[in-house]
Amino acid sequence: MQFRILAAAAALALTAVPADAQTRPLVVGQGFLTDSLDPAQGVAGWALQSHGVAETLFTVDREGRIVPNLAESVRRDGESFIIRLKPDLKFADGSLLDATALKASLDRATKENPRARGQIGTPALDVLNARELRLRPERPVAAIESVLAEFPLAIHKFDGTNASMTGPFRAVEFKRGESLRLEPNPFYRDVASRPAVTIRRIGDAQTLALGLESGEVDIAFNLAPETLPRLKRRPELTIKSTPVAYQYMALLNTQRAPFDDVKVRQAVDLAIDRSMLIAAANGGETATGMFPRVFPFASESPRKHDAREAEKLLDDAGWKAGANGQRMKDGRALEFTLTTYPQRPDLVTIAPVIRASLERIGFRVRIEVTEAISPQLQAKRYDAALWAMHAAPGGDGAFVFEQYLRSTSATNFMSFASAPVDAALDRLREIDAAPARAAALKGIEQLVFAQAPVVYLMTPVWHVGLSKRAASYVPYPSDYYVLRADLRASP
Repeated sequence: MQFRILAAAAALALTAVPADAQTRPLVVGQGFLTDSLDPAQGVAGWALQSHGVAETLFTVDREGRIVPNLAESVRRDGESFIIRLKPDLKFADGSLLDATALKASLDRATKENPRARGQIGTPALDVLNARELRLRPERPVAAIESVLAEFPLAIHKFDGTNASMTGPFRAVEFKRGESLRLEPNPFYRDVASRPAVTIRRIGDAQTLALGLESGEVDIAFNLAPETLPRLKRRPELTIKSTPVAYQYMALLNTQRAPFDDVKVRQAVDLAIDRSMLIAAANGGETATGMFPRVFPFASESPRKHDAREAEKLLDDAGWKAGANGQRMKDGRALEFTLTTYPQRPDLVTIAPVIRASLERIGFRVRIEVTEAISPQLQAKRYDAALWAMHAAPGGDGAFVFEQYLRSTSATNFMSFASAPVDAALDRLREIDAAPARAAALKGIEQLVFAQAPVVYLMTPVWHVGLSKRAASYVPYPSDYYVLRADLRASP
């Protein structure tokens, strides 16, 4: 289905589009594309932020620090917070982003998207003046700047049909599942000249590499490891590799056999040789837990690999190895389907390596690749699923635990239920000081390790291929900001 956004003619007449936007657009090839131009729906806020269309009140800079973005400041006022906007902000349709518009955006986000309610519930919002809004969360919140940097709270104006946002680019044409055409936002808060951009969704790793080689793609985001050797031999191309703040992990459906048994989950955690995953992915490091080591609240010790201990756990759980090595229990084989998706090519690459590790201790593993993994996870139609996650998109670790591991969360795909984890998250909401929050997060991590609803695999390195026109592009350590205000194109 094609959904076309026509920018208001009156707005276009007010501000000229930069001259170099009339040149050939930069073409970005990547495995993911927003499903919607409405940031209040699902994870569209994340994708639109990545596409340079949406923004949040606070953001995370290249070094992982939380910094003001649309907000000038936020201060505590008893159980409330006073948010002060920067002056003269506008949406991409030319209308003013003031405190009234901010209230409308936050009201709609928390009504439409359960992810937006994850930490602040349904807040009370009061406009104090043109630039200030009082926000009173439904429940205690300590790290408010981080909450206001989370993608479900992307700031927007919705007219009943279309959403207008504040990023350096605005949508011109959207073909769901195929492409998104962008032009520079003439109402963005600086007047720098930016190129027009077309984002093409390319799910196949070889097609992405071929597009870069042929000149059809200028920025090939997240190249598959197996394509790197030949691309690096092309002198006209630049390959930039960067560690990212993502984690690769395996989600285990705790409501399905065999993962309804904690010993089987623990065995999987111990059996996987992460060094082999890193070799297959051509870079990265062994995960220490939910968070990459760049974060101060990350656990320190790499996840352990001990195949013998894994086998003992399976023996204790009653899964006995036969003459052919296949484990059985009550006439049933120890088997499951491992689901992955092509939008993260590294995951497709490492899936067979994981299968090999597990089959060595008696599992039988089928690999399934699906184009649409999110609906499958949401419906819990899976046994185990590989997943790539930015675990601290707002610079604080509470978000991911609240979203994915609180028992009552709508996005708890593993159906994980733990009263101790829920209680620890409740206590975290009352903790302000960063060192104390880091200690609390590490404590929650230990509770999760013991139950193993998720198996942390590795912190990856991502590879971006660039044409000569885009050679100055510098990738961020995540895909939250693939397109940014500093994007430029050479002639």
